[in-house]
Amino acid sequence: MRPAAYFHGQPGARLELGLLPPLPADLFAPDRNRDRPELSAERYYDHLAQEIRRRWPDGGLRLVGFSIGAFVACEVALRLSDRDPALDLISPAAPLGLGDFLPQMAGGPVFRLARDNAMAFRVLTWAQGLVARGAPDLLLDQLFASAAGEDAGLARSAEFRRILTSAMNQSLGQGAVGYRRDLRAYVRTPPDRFAGLGAPMTLWHGAADTWAPLGMSQALAAQDPGRRQVRVLTGQSHYSTLMAAAGEIFAAP
Repeated sequence: MRPAAYFHGQPGARLELGLLPPLPADLFAPDRNRDRPELSAERYYDHLAQEIRRRWPDGGLRLVGFSIGAFVACEVALRLSDRDPALDLISPAAPLGLGDFLPQMAGGPVFRLARDNAMAFRVLTWAQGLVARGAPDLLLDQLFASAAGEDAGLARSAEFRRILTSAMNQSLGQGAVGYRRDLRAYVRTPPDRFAGLGAPMTLWHGAADTWAPLGMSQALAAQDPGRRQVRVLTGQSHYSTLMAAAGEIFAAP
């Protein structure tokens, strides 16, 4: 298959890869929470694109983004437009201005706070970091309180909980600077930011997703119907879509 980069969700970490089937040995999967925290979001996404060019100076590319990582994948794709990368966006968080999404999102209040009150958002992430370190299972239960579809079953799996609590500790605790950088950049994204992105795009979305509503993928696809395809996974939600889609994506040529 093409050389591939994976961009994890938020809250999340590179540890998400432990949820997935065997992956390419040379997969580029940066831990954005702790990678170059001194850089602004714009400069950091420049850095990611430069790192991909350094690793693979020429040829085709595949950029895979999950949740907020889909937003990052699109930012990197804009910087690699001359390489025409293939984009696979899983449970993508689309620009908020593309629709009335916040009321439908389990994390809507957090995104609203990140958009409207930077100081309060910083205090919230500090408090979440304390909980992630001291009572990770409590935080996970809170985050998955409205889980639907296959995610409800995943939230009861011991292995899934082990990986997710560790990932959330990394993003909300040790890597809070990178977490806040991603979220603040995401909530400020203009609705037409990716409208001119010419890369072919497959949008994988669970019909039962309560974190990122299906309308987000549909709105992104509507910007360029000829190049963008929505794959709706019946019965799947946010993380279950990640696990279901990854096998197909990384088996593709």
